Amino acid sequence: MRIAVNVTVVYASWFATVIAAANGSAWLAAAASLVAVVLNVALAFNRANDVKLIAVAAVVGLVVETLLMTQGMADYASPGPIAGLPPAWLVLMWMAFATLLNVSLAWLKERLLLPAVLGFFGGALAYYAGARLGAMQLGEPLALSLGAIGTMWAIAFPALLHAAGRFR
Repeated sequence: MRIAVNVTVVYASWFATVIAAANGSAWLAAAASLVAVVLNVALAFNRANDVKLIAVAAVVGLVVETLLMTQGMADYASPGPIAGLPPAWLVLMWMAFATLLNVSLAWLKERLLLPAVLGFFGGALAYYAGARLGAMQLGEPLALSLGAIGTMWAIAFPALLHAAGRFR
């Protein structure tokens, strides 16, 4: 049951965040992801470790998204308050994603090659879906942007799983 709640909350928040951002409501987008973070931390077995992991994911997300933005691979519909940095709602999405790592995605911790492959394709697909829903624009040529996004996620996903394992 906990896994179903974890997955449902995070993916519902992803959709709500993307739709809110696409409609120019950065604060509502941030709130949607924040709800997922708070709810999953409240349900966590080891809150202190999950909060550490969420903090690491926030830093990783900030770095990855800043690189994607500065390289022209991604431009967000509801930008953040500081030029050159990703919007808060996007960093909060990374934080919400981190809440999956010790629950519904915990089985991947010992299989770091599979998360790299899933990160490559799943990351690119999630950004493509976000762009199609209007939350962002991807740089041209599209294949290059999706390849860069996939590569970042192929590194970030296993790294975050490794961090999750270290915090346990």
